[in-house]
Amino acid sequence: MHKLMMLSLVLLTAFSCTKEESVSVDTELQPLFSSFALEAQQRGLNLDMSKYSGMITALDEANVAAKCQTISNGQKRVLVDDDFWRTASAMQREMVIFHELGHCTLNRAHLDEARTDGSCVSMMQSGLGLCKMSYTNQTRSAYLDELFKF
Repeated sequence: MHKLMMLSLVLLTAFSCTKEESVSVDTELQPLFSSFALEAQQRGLNLDMSKYSGMITALDEANVAAKCQTISNGQKRVLVDDDFWRTASAMQREMVIFHELGHCTLNRAHLDEARTDGSCVSMMQSGLGLCKMSYTNQTRSAYLDELFKF
């Protein structure tokens, strides 16, 4: 009986001391994380961005520019493919980061609904080609309004 109690105590101690992942955002991503929070705030939504990490790294998945990942402790982070980051325009970077933060911070799912002209209703589109993404300076505000609507 004593051995069983000791084993239980050892297991409880080992599993209760899980390593805490630190929250950090790569310096190149930080302005976009801040801009996302500001755009949300301007639309009446206050987000605590200190809970979310962001990292530029090699992603081994084909045709994936970035993804929202849940880590072991429940924290979420945005991983951005380094090849995408090197070749993307500022607007492409913003759209992809905002899309992934939409998943991570807003729990938004993909929305592939198209307008009558075939353009995507939301930047939360899946990228499967079911609608045409047209994120430009002229359409940015409408896409952000849709992103932060609740």
